[in-house]
Amino acid sequence: MRKLVNILVLSGLLLGSCTENEFNPPLCLSGNCDGKVYIPFPQDSNGYYHVELAFIIEGTARFPIFVEAEDVDPYYYYNDMGIVRSAFSSSSFGVYQGGYRLPLVQETTILLSTSSNISEFTPSIPGRKWAKRIIGPIPQYFVGDTITIDAEIYWDGGNLTKSKLLSEKIIIE
Repeated sequence: MRKLVNILVLSGLLLGSCTENEFNPPLCLSGNCDGKVYIPFPQDSNGYYHVELAFIIEGTARFPIFVEAEDVDPYYYYNDMGIVRSAFSSSSFGVYQGGYRLPLVQETTILLSTSSNISEFTPSIPGRKWAKRIIGPIPQYFVGDTITIDAEIYWDGGNLTKSKLLSEKIIIE
C-alpha cells in the first residue's frame, strides 16, 4: 500500500510540474507566426516603394495595400475559425476642407480571412489569411514625400497571443 501511495504522489508531482503550454501546440502552424505586407508597386534597393498616383478627384488619390499572415493552429480556433487581425497606422496626415487632419490609413483593426472571392490578391503562400486596406485619400501636395505605413499583425489563441509590427516606407510620385 505504501508503494502505491508513493507512486501516486510521485505521479502527481511529475504531472503538476508541467505547464499547460507543454501539452498544447504552438500558436501558429509553422511555430513562427509569420506575416508580411504587400504593396503592388516597385520597391527600390533601399526598401522604399515608389507609388505613382493619378490625382483625379479634388486633387487626391488612393491605393491598396495587402497584409497576409499564416493562420493559428486549429487547436486555438474560435467557432471553427482562426483569429488573425491587423491594425494599420501612419504618422502622416492629410489636411482637408475645414482644416480637418485625417490619417492616411484607417486605423481600425481588420480580420484576415482566406477568402478567394477577390482575385486582385493571392497570398505568397497558399492557405494564408489576408486582407486589403486602402491608403488615402492622399492630397496632391504629398508628391515627393515619403510616408511610413505600419501594420501590426495579431495572432489570437486565447491565453496565448503574438504580434508582429511591420513598417513600410513609401515615396509618393
